[in-house]
Amino acid sequence: MRNDPGHRRDRIRRVIGAWMVFSLLLGHSVAVHAVDPAGRTLLLGVHPYLSYGELQNRFQPLAHYLARSLGVTLKVKVGRDYAEHVDEVGHDRIDIAYLGPISYVHMVEKHGSKPLLARLERNGKAVLVGHIVVRDNSPLQHVTELRGKAFAFGDPESTMSTVVPQAVLAAAGISLGDLSHYANYRGHSNVALAVLSGQMDAGAIKSEVYEDFSERGLRSLARMPEVSEHLFVARGDMPPLLVEKIRMLLLGIADDPEGMLALKALHRDATGLVPVSDRDYDPLRKLLTMTGQQDDQQDGQDAGR
Repeated sequence: MRNDPGHRRDRIRRVIGAWMVFSLLLGHSVAVHAVDPAGRTLLLGVHPYLSYGELQNRFQPLAHYLARSLGVTLKVKVGRDYAEHVDEVGHDRIDIAYLGPISYVHMVEKHGSKPLLARLERNGKAVLVGHIVVRDNSPLQHVTELRGKAFAFGDPESTMSTVVPQAVLAAAGISLGDLSHYANYRGHSNVALAVLSGQMDAGAIKSEVYEDFSERGLRSLARMPEVSEHLFVARGDMPPLLVEKIRMLLLGIADDPEGMLALKALHRDATGLVPVSDRDYDPLRKLLTMTGQQDDQQDGQDAGR
């Protein structure tokens, strides 16, 4: 048996390396157990920006991918409305949450920060785009012409169907009181249908929904300012080792064929999940500060929530 100093050093390094691997595996097991006591099902929470069935179909592949990788059971939970989703995330009732930009900003304001995981990237850019839309045969050609018209908004907590379009209207000198009528609809698709059916003169939807409805008779009246994309956050008291494990899974998802399929199910234009920081949402905060959120939004006629 060799007994020289170099050989002993090699053996020591191998023992230390094996112990480090064991410690990491043990730590991961403890972290998973801490977040999943007695086999509790973890929740992947989503705000209702589309119908319940559509969101279940979109997020189930991601839930399966994460569950298999983490060795836990994961269930998709769609909130009844945006406000409920923000409340559930803020009170740590959701283990992994998908949030829209304005929902994230409001959640941090009300409940404080949560561990950030990743931000959605579409077509190589991690920004959200939306349109103010009218029917193809509408005589309207400019946002300033919306004074005295009927406008369809989405959920009051929706970034691209309520918050940003209100800012665009305000920049054009139009308050909610200057509209003949306005209403809040559940989901972007319902906003598009309200405009197409002639119930409303105009409305605001995100680019994905606009692309789906443009061939059915919708036209873009204005492209709205870009804001940082949707993001994933973890439960506030989740063990740090597990947070890092989930973060690495999400950030590396595009490098795994199964992961990429799950990502494409989430959004057909998705190209990856990228690092995220709270600073990414400062431009949205500035937009809110400059234009103000108009409190009378809640007094609008609620059509479909």
